[in-house]
Amino acid sequence: MIFFELFYEFFIIGLFTFGGGYAMIPLVKDTVLNHAWLTESEFLNMIGVSEVTPGPIAINMATYVGSTQGGLTELGQFGSFLGSLCATVGVVLPAFIIMLIIAMLLKKFMKSKYVQSALKGITPVAIALIMAAGLTLLMDVLFPVHIVNGSIDYSFNYQTIFIFGLVLINAFFIYKVFNKKINPIMIILSSAVIGIVVCYSMPPIV
Repeated sequence: MIFFELFYEFFIIGLFTFGGGYAMIPLVKDTVLNHAWLTESEFLNMIGVSEVTPGPIAINMATYVGSTQGGLTELGQFGSFLGSLCATVGVVLPAFIIMLIIAMLLKKFMKSKYVQSALKGITPVAIALIMAAGLTLLMDVLFPVHIVNGSIDYSFNYQTIFIFGLVLINAFFIYKVFNKKINPIMIILSSAVIGIVVCYSMPPIV
């Protein structure tokens, strides 16, 4: 049943991800693509939407996927709500349970040499997952892959590359000219404005 499947898949994602929402992106991508819940293009767009809406990115994505898949059932709108609920609860439940246990045993737990050793091993993995997610998204957006007659063909999304270059220049300008630390919120908002201006003032560059 789709509702149990949504809960189970996102529960596994929440259980085996360390490092926050961005570290979840590779696992979420594999899950939604393997189950054909989203296309790769829809997945990339959903990341953008999740970034500019309140809340953690993984929870936003789980809610959206659950809503779309639940809405395809005979339950209609109620199925959409139930699907989003199952996926969202599934992705947050592991962290809730683990943090509840840690809170109950905090002092003894954190002093354990085994826990300290485990955290030292997990930290670089979390960093690697976040870096991998960033590089994967960068390649998917700037150099999309197309499968033609069974062969893999790479292309250049020149319009997106141009936007990406403008975003980098904008961030560098803010940092150097105003001598201010780069605010992620301002970068997201300015990137949205740049994207709108470029896409509506310039035709796609092929």
